[in-house]
Amino acid sequence: MIGEKPMKKVPLKVNRVLSLYDSLNKGAVVNKQQAATMFSVGVKTIQRDLNDLRAYLNEVPLRGEAVIASIHYDRVKKGYLFSRGGTWLNQEEVLAITKILLESRAFSKLELNSLLDKITAQCHADTRKHITRVIGNERLHYLPARHNKLLLNRIWDLSLAVREQRKLEITYLKPGAESPSSRIVEPCGLIFSEYYFYLIAYVEGHGYDFPAVYRVDRIQNYLITDHHFRVPEVNRFEEGEFRKRVQFMWAGSLMKITFRFWGPSLEAVLDRLPTAKEIGREGNKAVVEAEVFGEGIKMWLLSQAEFLEVLKPENFRQEMKETVRRMLGNYERLE
Repeated sequence: MIGEKPMKKVPLKVNRVLSLYDSLNKGAVVNKQQAATMFSVGVKTIQRDLNDLRAYLNEVPLRGEAVIASIHYDRVKKGYLFSRGGTWLNQEEVLAITKILLESRAFSKLELNSLLDKITAQCHADTRKHITRVIGNERLHYLPARHNKLLLNRIWDLSLAVREQRKLEITYLKPGAESPSSRIVEPCGLIFSEYYFYLIAYVEGHGYDFPAVYRVDRIQNYLITDHHFRVPEVNRFEEGEFRKRVQFMWAGSLMKITFRFWGPSLEAVLDRLPTAKEIGREGNKAVVEAEVFGEGIKMWLLSQAEFLEVLKPENFRQEMKETVRRMLGNYERLE
C-alpha cells in the first residue's frame, strides 16, 4: 500500500544463526562443513555462530528461565547436537504423548489435530515423519467423544476460577434432562477421566460433605464472578486423593469396602483402585480392602462378573445382592 514502509530484510548473520538454532532445536545434527556450504560462508564463521549460541544458552539460567540446554559435538554423528536436559520433550516422549491423546478421545478433531501438530513440531523433520507414520492410522480414524465440543479455552477458564477461588455461575444440562438448570458453585478441582473433563465443585448453599461432579462439556454457559470463597488450607480439595477413590466420576459418601477377588488379574484390580490393598488369602481368592466413594464403585464391582464378592460393609453387600437380583430379573423375563 502507498505510504507503507518496505519490510526490513533480516541481516544475513541473524538469519544464519536463527536457522542453526532452529535446526538444533528440532534435533538435527549440524555439520560445520555442510552448514558453511549451505550459507556460503567459511567453516570458522559457522564455528563463531555456534559459540554465540553456546554463550546465549549459558545465560538462560541467569535470566531465571527453566529451559536447560547446551550444544555438544557428537563424534559418531560428526556434527553438533542439542543436549536438552530434563526440561525438553524427546522423541520417545513425543510419541507417547500423541498415543495418549489419541486414546483419550477427549478433544474434537480440530483441537486434537492442532495439539498433535504442535507437539510433533518439536521434533526434527525425520523424526516427525516417523511419528506421523506411526500414528497415521489412528489419526485418520480418530473418533472424538460424541459431544465434539471445543474444550481447551473452557478448561483454562475453569482452572483460573479454581486457582483464584472465584464462584462460578453455570447452566448445566444433566443426563436425561430436557433443559439446563442454573446454579452457583465453588470450584475446587479439574479432573480428566475416561473421555471427559470434569469440574469438581461445591454447590453454594448446600451442606454436602462431598463435592458435586460436572462434566465440562455439559456446562452450557459459565460466568466467572468477582465473588471469592475461602477454603482453609487444611480443608483444601486434593484432586489426586479424590481420583484414587472415585470410579466413573460418580461421587458419593466415602466408605471402606472389603471384597474377595479370584479373577485372572489381581494386578489390574489394584491398578484400578489405587487405595486397594490385599489383606489376606482364602485359597485362590484374594481378600482386598479399599477406600472409595460409593456410587461409581458399584458399577465397577459389577463389571467383574462372577469373580468378585463384596464382604463389607453389610449394607453395601445387601445393596449388591439386590442389584444382582434385579439384573437376573431382566433375563428371566425374556425366557
